[in-house]
Amino acid sequence: MSKNRLAEKREQFPRTAKQRPYTTWAIMAAVLVLITLSIFKLLLPPQRSQVAFAFGEPVFEPQSYVGKLVPMTEVEVRIEEAMIKIPLSLLEKYSIISFGVENDQGFVVPLMAYITPSGRVFAGSSMCGPCRGRTFSLAGETLVCDTCRTTYTIEGHEFISGSAACSAYPPFYMQPLLQDGMLQIELEKVLNWRMRTD
Repeated sequence: MSKNRLAEKREQFPRTAKQRPYTTWAIMAAVLVLITLSIFKLLLPPQRSQVAFAFGEPVFEPQSYVGKLVPMTEVEVRIEEAMIKIPLSLLEKYSIISFGVENDQGFVVPLMAYITPSGRVFAGSSMCGPCRGRTFSLAGETLVCDTCRTTYTIEGHEFISGSAACSAYPPFYMQPLLQDGMLQIELEKVLNWRMRTD
């Protein structure tokens, strides 16, 4: 057979036949990578759920109340320019503070502010609905009603244990402003505050 005829015969057969083994190997390698990744994902320990942070960005250094029971300290507030104002230095000193402001129906609304373990600030109502408890304490990783002993998470007020009736009525967050060294709550939010037990 002459060289020309051999060259003609080679041209008759497509070169894709030689390339198929490479395509097959590429597909097999991709499948192997996917299987390996799936196995690693199954073998890795599950990620811990993150704590729910409900109260803005951290303002203070992280706090620890583990092994402690921190009761409220009552403080005086100023009302100026339709804002309830409390120095952040008082909050830093006591960790959890209480105060009261009268609403538009003549009811003194119990209020509180505290520093969470992550350094965030909660400020809002200090009323445990059905039991009418007005004071809370920080205990370990929990916020505890001093009246019915119902407990909530400090960071997000998720119910942990205690009174089933009170579980649906954790302290209400009033979205304070933190500026010029003061914790500030809009007076309007307190004037419109109502008991949440129905």
